[in-house]
Amino acid sequence: MVLSESNKQVIHQLAETLRANAAVLGADALARLFELHPQTKTYFPSFTGYHAADPHVIAHGTKVFEALAKAAEHLDDLPHHLDKLAERHGHELLVDPHNFVLFSNIIVVTLALHLPSFTPATHTAIDKFLEEVAHQLSSKYR
Repeated sequence: MVLSESNKQVIHQLAETLRANAAVLGADALARLFELHPQTKTYFPSFTGYHAADPHVIAHGTKVFEALAKAAEHLDDLPHHLDKLAERHGHELLVDPHNFVLFSNIIVVTLALHLPSFTPATHTAIDKFLEEVAHQLSSKYR
């Protein structure tokens, strides 16, 4: 991943927004993922619903967006920072790596819809960041 200094600055600024709005953004993004890619629901059999108002969707979406905000604090060492999550998703949960790419695309759309300051520069930076996160989370898949 090659994030420029301006990309990093945008991601650092965006991290606070992700953290502050994790429940709303996360639930919306996860509900969109389930609607557009229903095969991803198979990883969440305990969920009672797959819409943005479902408590399970809110809780997991919040967890994802808080994790992204935390990852934004470790841009220079994402492989090390995401190692435990990659292990869990690749060995224990056996998540199809392509799902990370699908969810990354959904996250970009969600941010574009919710953030009035979603500029082309923001789009570029977050796209690069999410591409690297998806790559790192897929790295331990077996």
